[in-house]
Amino acid sequence: MKKIKNIIFICCCVFTFYAQAQSGWTREAKGFYLQASAAHFSSNKYYTTEGRLADQGSTFNTSALLIYGEYGISDRFTAIVDLPLVRLNSFSTTETVGGVGNIQLGVKYKLLKSFPLSLQVALDIPTNDGSNFAQSKNANALGEFDEINLPISDGEFNVWTTLAASHGFKNGKTYASAFSSVNFRTEDFSNQFQAGVELGHLFFDKLYLIGKLKIQERLSSENNVQSGSFLFGEGTAFTNYGVTSMYKVTDHFNVVAQYSDYAGFLVDRKNIYDGGTFSLGVSFEY
Repeated sequence: MKKIKNIIFICCCVFTFYAQAQSGWTREAKGFYLQASAAHFSSNKYYTTEGRLADQGSTFNTSALLIYGEYGISDRFTAIVDLPLVRLNSFSTTETVGGVGNIQLGVKYKLLKSFPLSLQVALDIPTNDGSNFAQSKNANALGEFDEINLPISDGEFNVWTTLAASHGFKNGKTYASAFSSVNFRTEDFSNQFQAGVELGHLFFDKLYLIGKLKIQERLSSENNVQSGSFLFGEGTAFTNYGVTSMYKVTDHFNVVAQYSDYAGFLVDRKNIYDGGTFSLGVSFEY
């Protein structure tokens, strides 16, 4: 069962946009997990707030360096920190701007002793007011340089509440998880709902492969004046799928790679750039 738990923790930590997984397991008392990941996303396929694919213009690029950690306060309580140390945003027509992304602090509680069912509450803390302007590379027809806001942080507090359940199969190498989450947002942003499933298996006692599927919907039918930038996530909806691989170099050290992308089934893509995210990381656990 410990192998199954380790698959879950690895799967939760890889950085992608909206692709973080959840599980019913908590970390053992005084056990910890630390991971550093780098990720990159690039696309010129923007879906509007109505779900229409806009004319493909300049390409949006974003990269990040993320530190993620877990610590077992007790066998049933796990503390979580998610720190985007550096995040870089740009369009192909603008300069690159960067900064520290939203910092997430959370705690997960195992509700049942005999079954991996957990409740997690996490606070997203903004690192700025949502303003971070990038200047165009070339002057416009008037000889002036345009500016566009490419926020690194959305400038508002979020509270994620997640209920997750997991099951480890008798072979000790396979697991399945399902979860649902509600994101309570401030500053008049719309709340969000997420749900997802995943399946993982250990091959050759060294290589974990995990498949994931997640949806996100908006919990409000009202239009929001803050919806101008997709980076604020207002009105954003999607179906996201991904594959994670983790190779155990030693009993405590791992190399992790992940690919995730969006699709139009289940939930239509809205207010989002559609494309693949690649990430690579290393982790240490004890």
